[in-house]
Parts: sequence; structure tokens; C-alpha cells
Amino acid sequence: MAEFFVPKIIDELGDVVVKQPGEKINLVMGVEKEVANIKRKLETIQNVLQDAERRRLKEEPVGKWLEELEDITYEMDDILDEWNIKIQKPKNEGTQQNARLKATFDIASKIKSISEKLELTLKEADEFKFITSGGVPDSQDFKQIMTTSIIDESEIYGRESDKVALRNQVLSESSSQGRRGGQVISVVGAGGSGKTTLAQLLFNDDRVKNHFEPKKWVCVSDPFDEKRIARAILESPEKSSLGSLELEPLLQLLKETFSGKRFLLVLDDVWTEDDSKWKPFKDSLKDWAPGSVILVTTRSHRVATVVGTTVANTHQMTQMSNSDCWLIMQRLAFANKSGDLCKKVERIGQKIAEKCKGLPLAAKTMGSLLRFKDTVQQWQNVLDSEIWQLDEAAVELFPHLYLSYNELSPELKRCFSYCAVFPKDHEIYVMDLILLWIAQGYVRPRRRGERLELVGREYFINLTMRSFFQELEKVGDEYTWCKMHDIVHDFAQFLTKNECTEEEMFSSRVVDFGRLRSFLTFLRFGRAVVPQNLFCRLKCVRTLTLSCCGLAEIPAEIGRLIHLRHLDLSDNYFVALPEAICDLYYLEILDISLCQMLLCLPERIEDLVHLRHLHNDNTDELRQIPQGLGKLTSLCCLTRFIARSNSDDLAILKDLNQLESLCVEIEGEVDFGSVELGKKVNMCEMALIFSSGAHLIETPSCIESMEPPPNLEELQLDGYPGAQLPSWLVTKPLVNNLTRLYIEKPRNISSLHALWKLSSLEELKLREAEKLECLGKEFFGSSFSAEAVAFPNLRKLHFRYFQNWTNWEDLSEDDEEVAVSIMPHLEELQIKYCEKLEVLPHRILSKISSLKKLDIQSCDKLRNRYSDKTGDDWKQISHIPQVHISDY
Repeated sequence: MAEFFVPKIIDELGDVVVKQPGEKINLVMGVEKEVANIKRKLETIQNVLQDAERRRLKEEPVGKWLEELEDITYEMDDILDEWNIKIQKPKNEGTQQNARLKATFDIASKIKSISEKLELTLKEADEFKFITSGGVPDSQDFKQIMTTSIIDESEIYGRESDKVALRNQVLSESSSQGRRGGQVISVVGAGGSGKTTLAQLLFNDDRVKNHFEPKKWVCVSDPFDEKRIARAILESPEKSSLGSLELEPLLQLLKETFSGKRFLLVLDDVWTEDDSKWKPFKDSLKDWAPGSVILVTTRSHRVATVVGTTVANTHQMTQMSNSDCWLIMQRLAFANKSGDLCKKVERIGQKIAEKCKGLPLAAKTMGSLLRFKDTVQQWQNVLDSEIWQLDEAAVELFPHLYLSYNELSPELKRCFSYCAVFPKDHEIYVMDLILLWIAQGYVRPRRRGERLELVGREYFINLTMRSFFQELEKVGDEYTWCKMHDIVHDFAQFLTKNECTEEEMFSSRVVDFGRLRSFLTFLRFGRAVVPQNLFCRLKCVRTLTLSCCGLAEIPAEIGRLIHLRHLDLSDNYFVALPEAICDLYYLEILDISLCQMLLCLPERIEDLVHLRHLHNDNTDELRQIPQGLGKLTSLCCLTRFIARSNSDDLAILKDLNQLESLCVEIEGEVDFGSVELGKKVNMCEMALIFSSGAHLIETPSCIESMEPPPNLEELQLDGYPGAQLPSWLVTKPLVNNLTRLYIEKPRNISSLHALWKLSSLEELKLREAEKLECLGKEFFGSSFSAEAVAFPNLRKLHFRYFQNWTNWEDLSEDDEEVAVSIMPHLEELQIKYCEKLEVLPHRILSKISSLKKLDIQSCDKLRNRYSDKTGDDWKQISHIPQVHISDY
């Protein structure tokens, strides 16, 4: 995307001479003059980019011109990488100086070639007579946009009649007497018409829930992977080792599992028209009980026929009415807008709703776009947009998305289109996505020193507000997981070309490895296969993920990938990393987690001067970390560091003051004074894991005397050996900053008397406290009053695997009279695998009016006491909106 890369390269060219004081290499062959020429040409081109992008879709020659310009900018970006490496890396003496000089001449030659290509590009631009603008549009409106809250998407409009009709069809087929086996019912409709939403409404309907056992939901998508689908259908806590099974035993297991049962199986988003792929599944389920239903959602009537659906059992999605489209639009578009504006634009909005052609996804996208339009003229511009008149078939699928996409800044456009690399229906971990954006150079700070991760998160929220992501999950206030609607994913793929790929696509197209800037593998089961000579073929790659590929060795050729920023080698079998990996000058993210056989890190690790994230958790054989790690002063995330008894290991971390996340495994008495955690003001997450084999005294002085990071927001204590929690946990400033606390396997703690003081705590998870038998009233402090509210901001409270917990002390009558507020914001209480706990504290629970969800699992005595409508004390918890009690 030239709109993004042109200004980026202009900035880099402006800095290139400044970065090399006293260096004469840039003068070779007139490079300095050529760089100035290139910068001037790009500035001229930048002024016409806005008009060129506007004309890209309607004028094919303009589109090709932009593609050629993009290729040039990519090439220049690579050359600048090479140049900076030669300048910034320590200069070698002797025989290597000649090689270095030769490389410089090569770079100079490439720069001259770029200048010549740009000259031709400028001449072509003159022929298009582009309108000159002031450059790319200003996109510095993030902060204003960020203040708007995310719209609740739980309301569904215009699908009640579809839901009732489909439910009647499913239950009618299910109730038919004398019919052998079950039926296959298909929901057919265009992309974005709401097929999945309708299936979800049905799947979660109370009448349907009570009628079928079991119920399974599987997203199929394309390609139709038989083994993956079979495993997904069978997946359960009892069946956790299915990954090694081939198709035949999986199908046999399907037959055994579902035989004689009345089940509902939803297969969402089916594309395959190959009957041979579907037939084995149907044969394995043919012994289903009468009334069983397989519900298929698909865009194709041919698919419905292939899976065995009759015309009578096909539910065609009705087109949503214009009025319902307008209801969806206005719910989003009118958020935080004045009533006066809403009245003025209502007629325009209704006309835009007509252009959504009955597709709820289109209505949702347009509503998200119009949220940012604050004048009547802006709404009118959307209605009058020429995008609605484009004839191209591909564009006709996405006009609503184009309108929203065109409103984005160049950075956001690039970040969105990059998501095409993910497979359809892929569950995206938000932090991983942000790190991938950073590796590609798409996240640009607006001021010096601004954290790229925070900027990337703003990008994500901005795209979310425009409905480019769905099925969002949060931990606290931060998004953790998301997906893309398949139509949105199609649109992202339409926008991209041969820049990135993922392993599953190799069989369907030829890949030009030499031009790839991103190479990712995604496998739900099994292992990926690395193409032959991959490390020699990837010349421009910025991101390389080879997770779970069965790699027993990493070749030294990896050091040639000089542009690499993000390297994921997790879950492989190699025992060492080659020293050549330290030649990756630009490397920012190195993931070697789950590499169980890895013995050591490369000695030259200090050469990775730009490394910011080292993910090395679950590397049990990795016992030593080189001293050079202490020189990586850009490091902000280190997921495993071993501190051994009577050693100065922790001193390695002393100067790493950019650390934001750190996990330390403690083996005996160690000196935390040498690491100076109290000076690490950027650290917001810390885990202290105490080795079970270490002989630690009951009150570990090394921890008690530790000065914690002052701005810590999340703390995990695992295997803590003390009889009391460290006193600094409930002192300032930690008591006012800590929002998440996880305590696992405390060995000697029998009371949790001080935690109630953590005034900012929002999430408290406790696990395997073997010595805790009674949770007394001290958990809420020594007294109950409005002046000393216990856990004033706690929202989630989890207890798991408390094997000896028998009693949770309740309030007395006197306590109940004076207790004004207890955990006033608690929303979720979870108690799992606490088999000896006999009764819940009824008076305490009655005081927590905010409690929305109570989840009790594998707690036999509680299950018997509180079973739905039958337990003796069901009435004591019946006021809680969501109560879930189960054996698993």
C-alpha cells in the first residue's frame, strides 16, 4: 500500500544521513545525492496519492500504477534495512573491510536503480493528471475516537420469524414418530445475511436445549478438513488425546459416541461440494436416534443437496427488511449523538439502509461508519458515494466495507488488510496480532518513546469500533481474542496480493517466496511441514512463524533473513539455536516457548540489540541464560528466568529497565536486591514461581525483603512457601495499582486475611491451597462497615482445587446488620473441584447485588444442596441471574 509506505520511507530517508556521523560510505557513487532525489520524487508522488487511491477501483491503469509504486516502495524499504545494518553494526577490520565495502557498492547500485524506476513512475503520473492534495489525510484523531465506548452487539433485529420457523422445523422433525434416524436441515443464504446468527439463536434456545442431548457446534469453513472436523465434534474433557488419531478410528469413535442418542449437530459455514468428503460422516452417524438433527449453514444450495437436505428441509434466509436494516444502523450510528442531528439525518439514513440490500452485516458496517459522521453533509456524502455505482463483481460484494475502509488512516488500512493472512474462522489472539503488525512496520508511534504495543492496541480498538472484528472476548477492560466474519475476511483477501502466506494455502497456489514479507503456519491439529530450503528462499520476510513444525534443527541460513523482526520457533524439537541467529539485527520478537529439548541460548545473544520480546516459557531443559542477556536494554517481555540459590543470576536483569512483563522461577534463597525491581517503573506484570524441589524456609526472607515494581497491575504467585503472604502485597503503592492476583499452590497458607485491602483488585483467582480448611470472616477484614469495604472493585473471584476446604464462614446476624457493602462490584463467583465444601455463605451472597454468575463444578456436596429447583437450598441462590452447577 503506497499510501502507507511512501510517507514512511520519506521519513526514513530524512534520517539516513543523520544516523551515520563521520561515515563516508554514503558518498560512494553519489549515493547522498541519489537519496535526496528519491526523497524529492516520493514527496511529489505523496501529493497525488489521495486522488490515486480514490480512482484505483474505477480506473484499472491507475490501480496497476499504484501496484508498481508499491513494489518500488517495498524494494526501497528493503534497501534501507541493508544500508542501516552496514552503518549501525560494529565495523569489522582486516579482510572483512573489503567485503563490507563491496556490499556498500551493491547498495549504492540498488539505490540508483530505484531512482530510475521512480523517474518513470513520475512520468506516468503526469499522464493520469492526478489532483494534487496536501498529502495523505490527517489521521491523528485516535484519542477522540478512543473515548467512545464499544456498542453492545447482543441485540438482534428482524430474525424472530426466521428463528421461530427454523425452531419449529427442527423440533417437528425431531418429534416425528416411526422415522428411522434423523434429518439434515440446511440454512442457505448469502454471505452476511445472518445464517450463523440464526443458527446461534436456535442453538441457545431453551426449548432446543432441553430437547437434545448432546449438542455440538462445529465451524467447518474451507477447506473441508475431515480429521479436524471429526476431532471438533468429539472434543470434550474426557477425550483430550484425539490429535494422534487418523480419520478411520475417529469415524469409528463418532459412531460409538452418538449411536442411539438424539443429538443436535450444527455444522456452520460449509463450502465443500465434494460428496466423497461428506459421505463418511453421514455413514458414521447413521445409527442416530430418531429425532436427531444435523443443521448445516451454507451459501450454496448445491452444498445443501450434497449433504442430503431435501427441498422441504432447506431454510432459505429471508431478506431483512429495510426498516430492520435501519434499526441495526441507527443503534450504532446514533450512539452519543444529539437528538437534533438524529432527526435531520433520519431520511438519509433510511436511504442508506436500502442500499444494504437486506444484509445485516452491511447494516452493521454502515452503522459503525456513520458513528463518526457528525453533520448532515457527511451523511449525504456517504449516500452519494460513487462506490455504490461500481460495476466490478468483486466490488459489488463489498461496497459497505469499502466505504468504511476508505475512512481509515493508511496505518489502519494496512493493519486490517494484513488480517487476510489468517485462515477463515481463525481465533485471533489480540496481542499476537498487534506484535505481527509491529513486526511488519505498520504501527507508527506519534511521538518519541511511545510504546508500540499501546499504539497497536488503539489500532485494534479503532478497527473493532468499525465492526471489522467480531466474537470479541475480554479480560478486564482489554480485548484478548477475536474473529473476523467470513465476508470481512474475503474483503481483506481481496485487498491483498503476494505479500504474505500461511502454510495451509501451499496446495492451492504457487507462492513467490522471494517477495513474501510474512510467512505464517496455522494448524489446529498435527504438525506443519516446512517447505524445502525455506530459509534460503525467503529474502524479504519480516515475520516468520514455524510453530509446531517438528523442527529438530535450525539451520545457520536463518541468519541471512536480515529483515526479520518476528521469529516464532515455538513447540519444536531442536536442542540449540545457531549463533547465526544473532545476526538478525532487526529481530524484535523471538518465541521459543514449548521447545522442551532446548538446552541453551546463543552466546552472542547481546547482538540482538532490538529484541523486545523473548518468549521462552515451558523450556524445562533450558537452565542457563547467557550474561549477554543483561545488555538487551530494549527487552520488555521475558517469560522465563531462572534464579538459583546462592547465585547472582538476578543481577543480569539489573539494567533491563524497559521490562514490562517478567516471570522468575526461584530455586532456593536468592538475592532480589541485585535486580532492583523497585526501579522498574514500566513493569506491569510479574510472576514468581517457586520450585517445588527447593528447600525453602516457611517465611522466605528473599521475598519478604523484596521491593516490588511500583506500578504492578498483575501478580502471580505459584508454589509460594510462606505461611503468610508477603507484607508488601497490601502496602502502597501496590495496594492501589494491583488489578489481577493469581495465587496457585500456596504450600503453607491456611488463611487469606489481608487480601481484602487490595482496593484496586478486579480479579482474584486462588488454586490448590491445600492447608486452607476454613475461609473465615477475616477474608473480608476484621469488621464490617462502610468505611472499610472489602474488595471494593473485585469483579471475578475464583476458587479451584481446594481439596480440604470444608467451611466458608458466613456472617452472623449481628454482622449482617452492620455490614453495608461486601464486594459491591462482584459479577462472577466460580467454585470448581472443591469437593468437601458443604455450604455457601448465604448472608454474604445476599449482600452482593451485583453478582450475575455463579459457576459450581465438580463440588459434590454443593451440587446436592443447590441443584436447580430440587436442592434444599436452591432458593438461597435463585436470585442470581446465571447459575451453572455441573459435574464437569
